[in-house]
Amino acid sequence: MNLKNNSLLLTLTYLLTMFIPNVLLTFFKNNNLYYSSVTVCSLLGMSAMLFFNNKYPFNNFIAPKKSSLLTVIGWGIMGTIAALALQRISFFIETTFFQQSIVSQNTAETLTVLTHYPYYILFVVLAAPIMEELVFRKVLFGNLATLIGPVGSALVSSTLFSIAHQDGHFITYAVMGLIFCFIYTKTGKITASMLSHILLNLLIIVFSLI
Repeated sequence: MNLKNNSLLLTLTYLLTMFIPNVLLTFFKNNNLYYSSVTVCSLLGMSAMLFFNNKYPFNNFIAPKKSSLLTVIGWGIMGTIAALALQRISFFIETTFFQQSIVSQNTAETLTVLTHYPYYILFVVLAAPIMEELVFRKVLFGNLATLIGPVGSALVSSTLFSIAHQDGHFITYAVMGLIFCFIYTKTGKITASMLSHILLNLLIIVFSLI
């Protein structure tokens, strides 16, 4: 019962949180009220998802592993380093062999927004990574692993993760999704992949501004 409640509530809350900005855009357009509303909405969605995750705990195929806080932090940092390295490689492959743009549309748009609304970083670096890890890694990857195995579920969840970003750099986002799946598998803690995802988004913004 907890598995059903957890997965359903996490997924519905995520979808609702992602849908609301589209509704807000019809009313506020691209102004301060819109981005502040999106930021607040995402933080509320994140908080609700964390609440549901704690209220209806369950052990999926991945979770039974026990890892110390130090292990979680260590794998989280290593995952970030691996994600950055493989992102460069996959970016090179996409731009060289598939004629993709050398600029990530998502990153470019995010940087533009941040120059005008710095508080939006709470969505990019905190809310989005946490919500995405709960849905794409815990709900999708963790649950599907019992049905189609860890490799198959990692490919499915990472593919959906990439599609959800709608950036054009399909391979890059899929690779990042696979890395987060690996970190979750090695530790059994969703907080480890959350840490990797948070640090990755933060470093991408920092490197883009340098």
